[in-house]
Amino acid sequence: MRLIAAVLLVLGALAAVGFAHREKRVREQDRLAAIASDLAGRPVGVRCPGFLATLVNVRTEGGTVQFDGEGRPASSTKLSPETCKSLQQIEHFDFTCIQRGDCTFKQFRAAWAIHTLAHEAFHLRGIESEAMAECYALQNTAFVAERLGIGDATARRLQKWVYDRGYPNEPDDYRSEECRDGGQLDLRPETAGFP
Repeated sequence: MRLIAAVLLVLGALAAVGFAHREKRVREQDRLAAIASDLAGRPVGVRCPGFLATLVNVRTEGGTVQFDGEGRPASSTKLSPETCKSLQQIEHFDFTCIQRGDCTFKQFRAAWAIHTLAHEAFHLRGIESEAMAECYALQNTAFVAERLGIGDATARRLQKWVYDRGYPNEPDDYRSEECRDGGQLDLRPETAGFP
């Protein structure tokens, strides 16, 4: 009888922990969805994988949005476990390293997660082209960073850093000659300081 009670107690504790983690994930997804919805121009969802899905994840991209046969985007994006973890812990990253010039790959990966949320939001807006979504996201990374609690000046430096360090290293289908100051993909051609 004691063994059964102990097993039930352990199972109950595991269920409670699992429920608490799920509730935390749902709250985080809602927070990210509000940001993505602003960029998408419509209500959208953001999905982060649960514990078991994280264990079997084999995808390499930071996020995905499915498009149907007529080019319409899904109503939500699925982010990778790494992207979700970085976004969930964003307040623990010190991005003042950008100004000092001593950031590590860990900070860049977190900055790229911020950028990934912007990129997927533009797909959710209906932009299927990777190059176009990427360019628009690069110009809105600061917006996402600010909404995640990063100060305005640091967010602008982070956006420039992601553009300078990440964009030149991306695959060809994610880049465009028009993603530049005054180019056709410049969302703010009247202002200098691209992105």
